[in-house]
Amino acid sequence: MEDKDRKRMIQELEGSDRILGRKMALMVSIVAIALAMFHLYVAGFGLPGIGSRTFLILHLILGIVLVFLVFPIKKGMNQKTIPWYDLLLAVISFGMGVYLIRRQTAEAILSARPTEIDLIIGALFIVIVIEATRRVVGWPLVIIAGVFVTYFFLGEFMPGQFYHNRGDFSRFIYEIVYRSNGIFGTPIYASAQFVFIFILFGAILESTGAGKMFIDLAIRGFGKFKGGPAKASVVASGMMGSISGSSTANAVTTGTFTIPLMKKVGFPPHVAGGVEVAASSSGQFLPPVMGAAAFIMVEFTGIPYYEIIKSAFIPALLAYVGILFMVHFEASKRNISGMERSEMSSARKLLLRQGYMLVPILILLYYLVIERASVNASAFYTIIAMIVIALFTYRFKERLGRTILYAAILLAITFSMQYLIGYVNQGLEGLNAIFGTRVFNTETIRWRDSIFTMVLGGVVVALLFGLFQRSMKQEKVTSEYGFKELFEGFDTASRNALSIIVACATAGILIGVITTSGLSTKFTRIVIDFSDTIEGWLPNFMITDNTQIYIALVLTVFACLLLGLGLPTTATYVVLAAVIAPVLTDLGLPVIVAHLFVLYYGVLADDTPPINLPAYATAGIANAGPIRTGVQGFKYDSAALLLPFMFAINPTILLITDATAFEMTWAVITAAIGMATFASFIQNYMFTNYNVMERVAAAATALLFIQSDFLTDGIAVGLFILIVLFQLYKRRKEKRMPETA
Repeated sequence: MEDKDRKRMIQELEGSDRILGRKMALMVSIVAIALAMFHLYVAGFGLPGIGSRTFLILHLILGIVLVFLVFPIKKGMNQKTIPWYDLLLAVISFGMGVYLIRRQTAEAILSARPTEIDLIIGALFIVIVIEATRRVVGWPLVIIAGVFVTYFFLGEFMPGQFYHNRGDFSRFIYEIVYRSNGIFGTPIYASAQFVFIFILFGAILESTGAGKMFIDLAIRGFGKFKGGPAKASVVASGMMGSISGSSTANAVTTGTFTIPLMKKVGFPPHVAGGVEVAASSSGQFLPPVMGAAAFIMVEFTGIPYYEIIKSAFIPALLAYVGILFMVHFEASKRNISGMERSEMSSARKLLLRQGYMLVPILILLYYLVIERASVNASAFYTIIAMIVIALFTYRFKERLGRTILYAAILLAITFSMQYLIGYVNQGLEGLNAIFGTRVFNTETIRWRDSIFTMVLGGVVVALLFGLFQRSMKQEKVTSEYGFKELFEGFDTASRNALSIIVACATAGILIGVITTSGLSTKFTRIVIDFSDTIEGWLPNFMITDNTQIYIALVLTVFACLLLGLGLPTTATYVVLAAVIAPVLTDLGLPVIVAHLFVLYYGVLADDTPPINLPAYATAGIANAGPIRTGVQGFKYDSAALLLPFMFAINPTILLITDATAFEMTWAVITAAIGMATFASFIQNYMFTNYNVMERVAAAATALLFIQSDFLTDGIAVGLFILIVLFQLYKRRKEKRMPETA
């Protein structure tokens, strides 16, 4: 499948089947590229003489304008142009943004006495946000928002704990639009400040062709093993899924290559599609980027980014261990072998061809983990280095002398900018007098000395790889990367970010309702009362010190899966972090545990039938039914279904306790054994098919590992050893039977 076809498939799955002519497409691309470059500038140099709220308004408004230019009013219209009403909506949206920027310091707004015009514009703005969300994300989040807004206005008719008498129209508009606990609250701040820049990083990385390199490397590393292409798909999708803001885009990008290979070695189409669904979705839980949810978690929890990815690392790896066990048992059941060595690319040639694109990832990890630099600065420096490496490597190989001259000019410019930037700003400031404006100031354009270091490092890496490739004297060792591909990366980033931008804005409405109505202080009591009621129905032998938290966690799982149906993972997390996570923290769970718990099940909701876009994507590639593919995807992800319960009850594997090295190792080993056993229970197979008693024993073993104390772990390990020994005995017996016959 060509890149153009993949992009069109992703757009159609995410709701945009509008195919524009050249002029219209150019106009839309200009808006998208401008949005991306604006965020790149802010990440590197800070706000250009504007306040933080103005930045949020521009982020949201430009996103909404792009939504109306890209997404039709409904799917299936196959429009060749942008209709007049969408152009009008785009203009109205931009006008509302200008109004909100101008009114943010007005006395009426600051004194909480909005005028009638303020209220009318605010109400229309909420409608615009919800309509943009409907077009991009779909009806589920819109319906949820509608329920919350209805609750706000009908609170005085609600029974018991749900009662409130704050349903005033002017108060609602003021809190949701003009204050910082509504649309312009924490979710949209995280989207603008952190999420977009990493979506841009992922889009530019993908535009360099690094995604294909990840896939080829994974196939080279795992293709020879039993069910090799499926295991390679899991690894490659994990690598791409971590840096991608969209599980659907990840499923299409990697599935295009891996699904045909899985089918070729013997996996049925719906199984091949299901493996890709599970692997692509779970990448949103994998550090260092975690599908951008990690950065929103920083805002919600106040926990430093480094601590979040440190806590998420082991559970994320264990989740992928669970999927790999599912794949292994599936391949064993179907007797599917690996790939021939001749079918796989040479790892040496792969690294020579595009190994230079691993360098930006190492730079990112260095800044985030070792330097502990800010998220924005880390992403900005990485993007600068990545662009330089991608632009120069091919040119050093093909045209060494001329490219050295270009590189020297670029280095001279970046080095001298630290001395010239003051004069540039003075010149811009002089334009204020000429045009009678106050647009420019002495810090309109800023500079960072580290940019020169990144450019120099990028040139050196590109030169080394270019020289290596010249010495190999191979044709097409690497592909040419130019400004066309770079701007396509900018364009793709803005389009990929739209679902997160509008979903975060709508999630802000939910948070505003919860806060303004007082529901945030009552919701925990509601859950506790419900848990107590259920606990009262249980027999005494089932009640322990952790029974109430178990019940609350089970209720949370259902809430996560329900709220997450049909939503992008990041949007799902925003909703769950606002509604569910505070309940878990009030019940005694550490903040990081509560948020990772809801994030994991939010990720799982992304491939829960019947509304799971990644399954529709992979089903189209595999020529299988989307529902059947989605069920398989959920099945493969469910190997780690119990993992969040394990770290909720015993957070040792989150690296937030004072556990010894032995306790840590033991916790990881027992968690891995528990997931392997649970995977065998789901697949009804370990070394051979289970009978009923073996399957029940496997389920009991996995459940015992959740409690994670010496007694239950000892019993679980004993049961696991018995299951393994009996399975090996059965398999040996089955092999002897044909010989005897």
